[in-house]
Amino acid sequence: MIGAMAFLKSSGCASDCSSPECTKNYLIVQAHHDYCPEDIIPQGIEDGFHDYDEQCVPCDIDRIATEGAVDCPMENCDDNSGNDAYASMIDAGCATDCSSDVCKEHYFTLRVTHDRCEHDTLSRSSEEGLHDMEVSCVMHVCNVVGAEDEQLVCEDDDAHDGHDHGEDDHSSGDEEAKTLGSSGAVVFSAGGVIFFGVGLVMMA
Repeated sequence: MIGAMAFLKSSGCASDCSSPECTKNYLIVQAHHDYCPEDIIPQGIEDGFHDYDEQCVPCDIDRIATEGAVDCPMENCDDNSGNDAYASMIDAGCATDCSSDVCKEHYFTLRVTHDRCEHDTLSRSSEEGLHDMEVSCVMHVCNVVGAEDEQLVCEDDDAHDGHDHGEDDHSSGDEEAKTLGSSGAVVFSAGGVIFFGVGLVMMA
C-alpha cells in the first residue's frame, strides 16, 4: 500500500491515471483505504489519497465489519447531509471531544456518506476533515449494510461512470497476470481487486 502510494506520487497519476500501472496502484491504495480499519492506515495515505479522486476510477468495497458495532444510518447521497454533519461537528467541538451523542450521530452521517456515496458528494474539506475526526471519534464505530458479508472482491464501481475519464476504460485488455510485492501476492490483469490474506488480487 505504501509502495503503491509512492508510485502514484512519483508517476503523476493525480494528473493522468489512465495507464495500467496508475490504475493498478490506485486500486491497491483505494481498496485498503476503504476496507481496512482507519487506525491501521498510514496518515500519509489518509492525507494524500483523495488527490487521485478526480482522475482515477475506484472499485466498490465496504469497510470491514466490526463485531458488536451498531448499524450505520442509511446514506443519503442526494442531499448535503454529509457536509452539514461535518460543519455541525466543528461547531460542537467534536474534534476535541467526540463523546456526546450529538457528535456520534453527526460522525456516523459523515462516515456513511464518505463510505457509500460518490467521492464528490462531500466537499474536500469534509473528506479531509473526516480523517481528523476519526482520531477524536475513535470510540464510535458502525457497520454499513453488507459489511458483515465476506468481501473478497472490490467490484467495478458503476456509480463513478458519471465522471469524465475519457474513452479509456483504464484497463490494459487481456494482460497476463503479474505477481508483485513481498508482503503478499498481488496479481493484476484489469478490473476489480480481490483480497488474499495481506495481498490483493485484481481481476478482469
